[in-house]
Amino acid sequence: MAAPDQHQTPIELIRVVLLGDHRTAERIEMLEDIAAQHDVDIAAVYSFEPGEAAGCHELAEIDALVSALGSAITIRLPIWMPYPCEDLGLEQHFRRLGLVLQRHGLNLLTGADLTPCPTGGGMSEIDFALRAEVWAVDNLDGAALAVAGAQTLGRAIEDALAAAAPRGNQDDSEAPAKEARRRPVWPNEEAVKVVATETGMEIEVSPLPTLPAPHAPWAQREPVLRRYAMWLTRNCGLTQAAAAQCLNPTGHRTPQGCLWRQATVSALLNGRYGRAPGSAPR
Repeated sequence: MAAPDQHQTPIELIRVVLLGDHRTAERIEMLEDIAAQHDVDIAAVYSFEPGEAAGCHELAEIDALVSALGSAITIRLPIWMPYPCEDLGLEQHFRRLGLVLQRHGLNLLTGADLTPCPTGGGMSEIDFALRAEVWAVDNLDGAALAVAGAQTLGRAIEDALAAAAPRGNQDDSEAPAKEARRRPVWPNEEAVKVVATETGMEIEVSPLPTLPAPHAPWAQREPVLRRYAMWLTRNCGLTQAAAAQCLNPTGHRTPQGCLWRQATVSALLNGRYGRAPGSAPR
């Protein structure tokens, strides 16, 4: 029999936040065993009174549940509910909890198999219709934020180009003829655009990458945001600090939900956010 490989790469455990009523929390040892079978580690446990969720219409009234959501969003972990039907009592609670997590690029895992909530379709036609309505609102909101961010970005680029442009001594009478009005490069414009500075110098700027919705999963946002940051720093000549000021109005945040700054833009450009969690600054 061959000896076990001493250099075998250890399995990286997925961490979750456990949520349920007090009876569920009392089964923690059994649930840890179930989680281990799926290479999952329980990072935190939150529980509420049995029947509390079924007896209220607003999940915001359940302090432990709200705390679990806040913790999961902050440390970027999914929530696991081993017994969602028994502990939540109402179907709408299950749906709302999952949708809130999905809005932040996370998800709700349920049952002994840690089944993720659907990100498309639904458990029934009614469930699908309700989810589709929320997704439609989120997509519209994301599109509006992207347009607003692009407009703010255009103004920021204009200001940065104007500040960086060399200012030679020119005759005042010739100034109006040499002045050229700049315009930002908007998403969906296909051709390479030309941005003119106040001195009449022309700078070629490639098309602006189109950003996904701010609530999309980080795995989808990271490569596009990196291209976006490269576009700002390489094509437009902005500093990383200035690029951070352009990224923040788009509604996008770091994986930890923080505003962009020079250090995090640097990490994004270097691909550090595409590696293991915790390898990049907050």
